[in-house]
Amino acid sequence: MYFDQKEFGKRLKEIRMVHGLTQEKLAEELNISWDHLSKIERGARSCSIDLLIAISGYFGVSTDYLLTGKEMSKERNRILSVIRDLTEIAQSL
Repeated sequence: MYFDQKEFGKRLKEIRMVHGLTQEKLAEELNISWDHLSKIERGARSCSIDLLIAISGYFGVSTDYLLTGKEMSKERNRILSVIRDLTEIAQSL
């Protein structure tokens, strides 16, 4: 198991989208620039430990999951799937 910057970015983008947030809104919430967040999501940049902890706390996911993709339970996957579905339904109304 190792840290893959691109996979980290993909996980962050997925979680952001599941929560129905734009890059601009999440960047504002995390007190970082939109450009910095965009680079993290593309895997072009990494983030500081402080930012990793802030992201983890904001979304209620473990740092292990953000870094490695592990530790997400089946129940949590189902919840994220339901959130994604409900977000899509709400946006279509």
